[in-house]
Amino acid sequence: MHNIQEILQNLGYKLKDCGAYWQTNALYRGGDNPTALQIYKDSGVWKDFVEDTMYLPIDALIEQTIGCKDSVEVKKYLTNARNLINKTHQPKKHLLNEEKSYSITCLQKLLPQYDLYQKINPKISEKTLKIFKSGLATSGKMYRRFVFPIVRSDGRVHGFSGRKAVDFDAPKWIHMGKKNTWFYPYHLDKSVPSAIESSKSVHIVESIGDCLSLYQEGIHNTLVSFGVSLSPKFVSRLSTLGLERIYISFNNDFDSEKNAGFEGAIKSIFKLLESVDFEMIFFVPPHENDFGEMSSDDIKSYKTRCESHDHKSSCEAVISIAQNMHNAYAEKRQGGNKAFAKSLAKFKKLYKFHYD
Repeated sequence: MHNIQEILQNLGYKLKDCGAYWQTNALYRGGDNPTALQIYKDSGVWKDFVEDTMYLPIDALIEQTIGCKDSVEVKKYLTNARNLINKTHQPKKHLLNEEKSYSITCLQKLLPQYDLYQKINPKISEKTLKIFKSGLATSGKMYRRFVFPIVRSDGRVHGFSGRKAVDFDAPKWIHMGKKNTWFYPYHLDKSVPSAIESSKSVHIVESIGDCLSLYQEGIHNTLVSFGVSLSPKFVSRLSTLGLERIYISFNNDFDSEKNAGFEGAIKSIFKLLESVDFEMIFFVPPHENDFGEMSSDDIKSYKTRCESHDHKSSCEAVISIAQNMHNAYAEKRQGGNKAFAKSLAKFKKLYKFHYD
């Protein structure tokens, strides 16, 4: 029992004891409902009741939380857990909860083979890739990946994000570190906080690839969510920046059966409502799948669209997409998704107060 609890707590979960199981929030999607997840103590089998998932093994929860499908990385957590079974409980050392970090000198091991990333996106210059302190890893978990370090406020590296540099059977991106603590690339390059402060606005995008494309075109007031949800720490940090406009610009997966980018954007907008003013939030997706597919002129057009975007129109788009999501939830199960319905009702009420 103790081993599973320790693994979950080290991942950042705050567990409420409910007898045979624990309840907690869905940390991997930035959820704040403390009863969303039910995790059985004896096996780690869990279910997300807000998203109405099936019961899944603990492997899947670890995988989603660390944002990595690398079975070797996931197995490390499980091996540590299983090795603790039947062992005498030892007082928890505070060091276990400390975030692992590295000196910036660790980046000297990365090779400056920028051409490998430029084969993925030729529009990204060597100058930009140098600013992002990126390079090719030739060993370890990031082997054959073009790696981007995640730098925190004290200048130390506390995570890595790696993009496949060559074709092999593995996820396109993998991450190392506590992704829910990242605020990237705010502490990497001084131009980012400077641009955010001067414009009083920020563009939130899904991936480093999107961020690079915007940065390349002079849009430095950009932050990366590393997925389609915002962590509580990300939202909390965001609310301290003195912003007037927040542009949610997740991917536009229009050619997929389910537009995961749009759905994630809507949920993130509802999440932001808990911490920032309604008038600050704008939904402005790329007109292509992502910013990496857009030309220089396309991105300049996107910037103009953001700066002149009408808040009322943005809200109407949010309501339209959210209503379709709500209807889909209702078809899937009786009663639908109550938490989502409540958030939609709140958004509609704010819209009506401001514009009707």
